Amino acid sequence: METIRFPYRSARHLALLNVVAESGGWKKQGLKVDYNFYVDPEEAHKLLRSGKVQFIGGNHITPYIKRSSGDDWIYVGQTANYIALALVVRKDSKIRKLEDLRGKKLGARGTGGPHTWLNAWITLSKSGLENSVEIVRVFKRGRMWNGVQEGEYDAALIGRPDDLKARRDGMRTIMLPLLPMIVFTTVSSTGTFVRENEAIVKKFLKGLASGIRYFKANRRRSMDILNATLPKERGGGDREMIAYYYKDLTETISSTLFPTMDAIYNVYAEACRYNAAAKRTNPLELWDLHFLRQLRDAREI
Repeated sequence: METIRFPYRSARHLALLNVVAESGGWKKQGLKVDYNFYVDPEEAHKLLRSGKVQFIGGNHITPYIKRSSGDDWIYVGQTANYIALALVVRKDSKIRKLEDLRGKKLGARGTGGPHTWLNAWITLSKSGLENSVEIVRVFKRGRMWNGVQEGEYDAALIGRPDDLKARRDGMRTIMLPLLPMIVFTTVSSTGTFVRENEAIVKKFLKGLASGIRYFKANRRRSMDILNATLPKERGGGDREMIAYYYKDLTETISSTLFPTMDAIYNVYAEACRYNAAAKRTNPLELWDLHFLRQLRDAREI
């Protein structure tokens, strides 16, 4: 059995990856996948270039920037094309919808890479509020709605299942429409590796797709795996939280592993907003989808 190293960029990814592993998706392909360790954005690039890992479960922003200077990063599969976001406000707040933020402050997580606060930017931009709402990047630890309670900003942008936690804390949440976005687990590697290891790439993608199909088809067993493998602070042992986590994933992930054009468009806009160097990169340069096409044509995914 061949060992593959596949670190995650966010601990949230473990919810799905644990189920994929427990379902035997990769094992059936003859792969032992070591996925349970974190890397930061810069380390991810270094590890891929050095060959110390074969795949990375991200990054989403920096590759478009680094590609402009010759970086060999490449994407070969995408698990999620949407992200569910919500505003969290005080119960007595007059904010009822996104447009009510005009002239106010919106808190967004500033740690763990730029993706979260850029999601706030693009959400406002698409609603014509980019120049009417101040984004406050929050770098201190703790729940984002703490700043709302303390009056540091009027609302905070959070994702699922954090909105459930906020409601439990006595806050009011306003769900926003699903935002098309390259997010969650993205199968990333280098162009050199995928050209030289076609069989491994296909086995890895087949195992991941199989695990996602299992996740969606086996609700009770998947929730049991989530409950047993997630730490308490991420919902382990909390059946309501686990059910909500499951709902979020089933609504946003896809076993086809193809990205959507809307999701690519939005993440590329965020990369250009973050660093103008991304504008020198055609966003499709980073996506090599011919493995997925071959697997789909052969009805193996």
